[in-house]
Amino acid sequence: MFNSESVAASKTFCSLPFIHQEKQFNNRHHICCYNNTLQSDNEEDNSFQSFNSQKMFKIRNDMLAGEKPKECSFCYNQEEQGLVSPRQRETAGWMASKNFSDAMLQNISKFLNNENIFPLSYDLRYSNTCTLKCRMCNAYSSSSINAENKKLLQVWPDKFQYVDNPRINHEISLDKNIKKIYLAGGEPLIEPYNLIFLKKLAETNPEVQLLINTSLNHLSAEFEQVLASFKNLLFVVSIDGIDKLNSYIRHGSNWEAIIKNLERVKQHQVMFNTTTSLYNIMDIPDIVHYFKENYPNYCHCIFLVNNEDELFIENLPLELRHELIQNLELILQDAPICTVVGLNNIVNTLRINNYNPERFAKFVKYTKILDNIRGESILDIQPKYKNYFME
Repeated sequence: MFNSESVAASKTFCSLPFIHQEKQFNNRHHICCYNNTLQSDNEEDNSFQSFNSQKMFKIRNDMLAGEKPKECSFCYNQEEQGLVSPRQRETAGWMASKNFSDAMLQNISKFLNNENIFPLSYDLRYSNTCTLKCRMCNAYSSSSINAENKKLLQVWPDKFQYVDNPRINHEISLDKNIKKIYLAGGEPLIEPYNLIFLKKLAETNPEVQLLINTSLNHLSAEFEQVLASFKNLLFVVSIDGIDKLNSYIRHGSNWEAIIKNLERVKQHQVMFNTTTSLYNIMDIPDIVHYFKENYPNYCHCIFLVNNEDELFIENLPLELRHELIQNLELILQDAPICTVVGLNNIVNTLRINNYNPERFAKFVKYTKILDNIRGESILDIQPKYKNYFME
């Protein structure tokens, strides 16, 4: 019998394969957003077939038997490096609420009884429509990057790829069994399909835990009105620097608009997500201090960029690490609890002699190309890189 004690003791179990489905723009169904792995046995499988596929059957059985499925190696590799992985964070989140944990354990029980199971949680991506060109993002997740990449195809073909702008109107059952909905994009607060979906969801399941991952650069009155219907709404606001740094990393972002929109959503729950890359690694202590001083009641979580290898923080030159680690350790002493995990992950990563000069060279090349086409300079926001960017 697999129960809450088994979950707590397991080194292999993850809640997501038993309760979650990520529905992407191309009508493909993924296990989660962390490792970009299909749930389905065949790309043509529908949502139900994907969630109950032979692949998922094996992954679930392996986890329950104490084995590590290869499809989930991203999390297990992080844990081997002493980092707290998404597997651990997601599972702890589901176990923190009795309502959620009971529903998850019921799905596990049904699976063990050879019954078909249905998602309790969805990650919905309706389109890549976005006004921003974030440096750690890609054409598939931003229509603005896609348009820019069309101009850069010949500059670095393996890096700057152009795709058909994806868009889909997902259909899911909006019954009361669904515990959690996560909307991302693109920018979910400018996508019309999201507005249509939210109106239906507000009528059928206003108690659902609704998370919206947004840059919060845009918030129309129509979106604001329908979002007021939800009782458990959390804005996950992605901010990777303060003012000019955020605008550099998230090109097209408007700092004043973000601050004004934060005031407009203060009746809801709000948390901040900072994705740490080579662009903002040196500023993490200042970013943590800013949120602690200005938004002490909001959780601030820190993650490591995981999808563009030239931006990984392990590419930081060794000579820049000592002072940074000291500053991070100082701020760790009184950092909010929700920030501590991310800070520890950064410190643990930087303490390893893992510098990759080839990846750092790619970082310099990538940055120079974007700076040139956008009329920007990394040295305006990160002067400590001067020796690496001067000809």
